[in-house]
Amino acid sequence: AAARFRAHVQWRKENPALFDDPMLQSTKDEQLDRLLRGNIVIAPDSLVAKNGAHMLVGRLRNNDMSDGRKPKDVCRTMLYLIDRILEREDAQLNGVVVFHDLKGVTKENLHPEIPKLILKGILGHFPLKIRGIYLLNAPWFFKGFFTIITNIFFPKKLKERTHFVNKLEDMYEVVDKEKLLIEHGGELDFDTDVWVNNHRERELNGDINSLHSCVKFDK
Repeated sequence: AAARFRAHVQWRKENPALFDDPMLQSTKDEQLDRLLRGNIVIAPDSLVAKNGAHMLVGRLRNNDMSDGRKPKDVCRTMLYLIDRILEREDAQLNGVVVFHDLKGVTKENLHPEIPKLILKGILGHFPLKIRGIYLLNAPWFFKGFFTIITNIFFPKKLKERTHFVNKLEDMYEVVDKEKLLIEHGGELDFDTDVWVNNHRERELNGDINSLHSCVKFDK
């Protein structure tokens, strides 16, 4: 744990634009607020896998790299969600499961710097246990792209926990069907704007338990 904390501190010193400058809060970063509302990745509080891990749900078709956003902006969005998940005590114990629905993804939704930045950030530098990665509806070009990424960045254990899912029904072995989003056959009607607004209010009230509170850097 001490080594992970030191690694986290060093990573933040070397990458201030991803976490600290500006502070990783939607009330302090308009671009972060906009991308959080864009449903690229979401982290509903109630979406928990059968193994107790909290779930991140990605829909990369919503990531329009042509609108001026930069790879670091997308990474900050993902890091904000991870920071919120790590507020949940059971997520600290049970880890997270990542479920990406790649339906409708085109090459315009991808940028090679995004996985490079986010994986170099979270792997070995965050107190985050990734229990599984599940990739549904992956187009042929994504599989080649992702294979390169995993070979470069993924440790052996994470490779073994990464699965291309052939059909949605396979996910029902990972998470109870009713807990999933309506579009995935479940009962979860998730309102991203409500979620973001709730956390904006928490930020303004000083009620956010962020990794920011662990480390403060002099400007």
